[in-house]
Amino acid sequence: MTLRNHLHSKESHPSSDHTDDPKKSSSVRCILIKLAFFLFFVLIAVKIFGQSPEASVFQGSITDPQGEPLQFVHVYLEGTATGNVTNVDGVFSFSVRETGPHTLVASLVGFIPYKKTIRITPSDTLRFEITLKEELQELGKAVITASSFTTGNEEGVTLNPIEVVTTPGAAADIFRAIQSFPGVTAVDEGSGLFVRGGDISETKILLDQATVVHPYKYETPTGGVFGAIPPFLVTGTFFSSGGFPARYGNALSGILAMESQGLPDRNTANMNLGLAAASAGISTQVIPDKLGVNFSGNQSFTETMFRLNGQAHEFSQAPVSSDLNLNLIYKPQPGSTFKVFSFLSQNKVGVSIDQPSYNGNYKGDESNQLFNLQWIKLLEESEWLVKNSLSMNRFSKHAQLGGMDTKTRDITYKFRSDWEKQISSALKFYSGFEAVHKENRFSGKLPEHDDVTNPNASFFTINEQFDTRRFGAYTEVDVQAAYRLLLNVGVRTDYHKLANEFTLDPRLSVKYQFDKSTNLRASAGIYHQFPQPYEYNPQSGNPSLASQQSIHYILGFEHKTDLIHFRAEGYYKDYDQLIIPDNNLNLSNRGYGDARGIDLFLRYSEFLQSRFNGWISYSFLQSKRYQARNEGYEYTFEFAPSEFDITHTLNFVGKYRLFGMVYAGMSYRYATGRPFTPVIDAVKNAEYDYYLPVEGPLHSERLPDFQRMDINLSYYWPLKNNQSVTFYLSVSNALKIDNITDYTYNEDYTHKQPVYSNYNRFYYAGVTANINL
Repeated sequence: MTLRNHLHSKESHPSSDHTDDPKKSSSVRCILIKLAFFLFFVLIAVKIFGQSPEASVFQGSITDPQGEPLQFVHVYLEGTATGNVTNVDGVFSFSVRETGPHTLVASLVGFIPYKKTIRITPSDTLRFEITLKEELQELGKAVITASSFTTGNEEGVTLNPIEVVTTPGAAADIFRAIQSFPGVTAVDEGSGLFVRGGDISETKILLDQATVVHPYKYETPTGGVFGAIPPFLVTGTFFSSGGFPARYGNALSGILAMESQGLPDRNTANMNLGLAAASAGISTQVIPDKLGVNFSGNQSFTETMFRLNGQAHEFSQAPVSSDLNLNLIYKPQPGSTFKVFSFLSQNKVGVSIDQPSYNGNYKGDESNQLFNLQWIKLLEESEWLVKNSLSMNRFSKHAQLGGMDTKTRDITYKFRSDWEKQISSALKFYSGFEAVHKENRFSGKLPEHDDVTNPNASFFTINEQFDTRRFGAYTEVDVQAAYRLLLNVGVRTDYHKLANEFTLDPRLSVKYQFDKSTNLRASAGIYHQFPQPYEYNPQSGNPSLASQQSIHYILGFEHKTDLIHFRAEGYYKDYDQLIIPDNNLNLSNRGYGDARGIDLFLRYSEFLQSRFNGWISYSFLQSKRYQARNEGYEYTFEFAPSEFDITHTLNFVGKYRLFGMVYAGMSYRYATGRPFTPVIDAVKNAEYDYYLPVEGPLHSERLPDFQRMDINLSYYWPLKNNQSVTFYLSVSNALKIDNITDYTYNEDYTHKQPVYSNYNRFYYAGVTANINL
């Protein structure tokens, strides 16, 4: 069969598989129709549901609590990039295509973020009127406690470091500068801190967590001539005259906590040459941002100064002092810092002393050493900030006057660990503990009767050694209880081995902020202070002494702006279990008393911020205690004004730029004369041929009021690259007021004579240079 025939045959006889089937053909057409309808509805659905919803519009305005519009507020939907910022009128507007529940956020630095959950439907137009509340103060940076003053470079301090150095009459001494604060009384020309009716032993001094057991140079019963720690080694201080938190420890009246210098940011040297002293210091970066050293030395030669001021005859040996200071800072890694602080000083003095029983020379020789290792670590994973300190303070003193000849030596070892963590924006937690070991050696000859140092009088020999341990722990929290309300709640416990006593001290501080500038503060708490180890000796002390106690109640108001800082506080301090002399036990805890008063502080501007700056402080104080009255051979007891009941204290400090870089400063201090107990009779000791005083009513008379004006003049000569030279001249007691600091008597106490201040009109001059290395 040919191909053509074959093809023809195929066309003429189709296969049975392709035979037309009407039923099957109808089924195919049905499927095609359904598919067409399906595709049609899919297209309609895509058209309808595939379109984006119509946009919703957010509009509104944002103001502060006073109704003033806020610009640059970021307004947005949380978790999205949709939003805008307010304009100069505080108005915002933006469109969103999101639907359903969302959170609207409005945020601006310095204000508490606004958040509101809303439900968005298409084509909505939502209108908002938002008021942002000011973030009054970040928790953890707020000073919640009352009666607190600070120095440093941080925002909110009372005085910055340069103001401490330039305060007339302060002699560049931190302690003397703090004496110009309210609540602190200066009872003589020294640097002792007498806080709200208490003596110097009632104020505790700390440096980088270590306790500075002997914080004064040329120690006296009223403190010392100067503070032991040079001011240029300190970057900041926290001073509290009452109501301080549990983490600062225990003291009956006040706390001064200092921080040493940190890592130097450049290599510098400073030199100072004055009439009485020469000093030099170096700050250097050994390894940038890793290792730095601050080193300084000071040598005093006061004889020239006293000769120039006509007072050399008052000294058998003019005061001589030398000290060396080393501060090493090492940062092995971010968030970790090691600081080694060491301080060594040697002081000698010989001064003429007139007493009823003896006229002669007092000789004193002191040595003071402080070593402290501090480790600060931020534990990144847990966000705990840990501060650990291991310190040793060694002190020795040899004192001679007439027949009195004593040697004192004490060593204090201390370990302290502090932990703090910001739990949330409304809660900060603090906790810590410390262990103290103290060794006290006391030997020599002491008079049988106080202040009777005549070599022919009766003395007793003492050679005692006392070691004691104290353990302390605390926990406290800062809480933002409400928008305007901050709380500090803490508790502290201590155990003292010699006293064999546990103490428990709860403390509470409340701060209510009216706005960023104005607040009301209140504090209350219990404070204990243990006796010194030598007071437990059986010859002149009492082995059964317990801790002393005070309770603080404080209410204060504060208003602070860029130029004006005003504070007013009222306080009441209740004393109990105070140590006083006892006829049978030598010493006992029978004393009690109280102190109450008002403190005012007003400051204008800061040094170099304006042409004039300065401050005024005023304190009113009434303080009484149950005390011992010496009647010759026995004591009687009275409730009378305390020894440091200074009713009125007024301080004024002012600094003014005369022209160019020439500055003048003036400070004035007025204080009510402090109380003293008159001697009304005397009893003769026939065996040793001297008289014993019989005291009249306790502190029933007062010294004349104290007044002193100090002025200074300085010229600041700036050089290139932040280098400078400063020339200064100061005049202490410029008005030459003969202030009476005490009274003394003749041999049989029949005639009273005033003891005048060593500082008549007193001149001092020097030059300071700061250079880059």
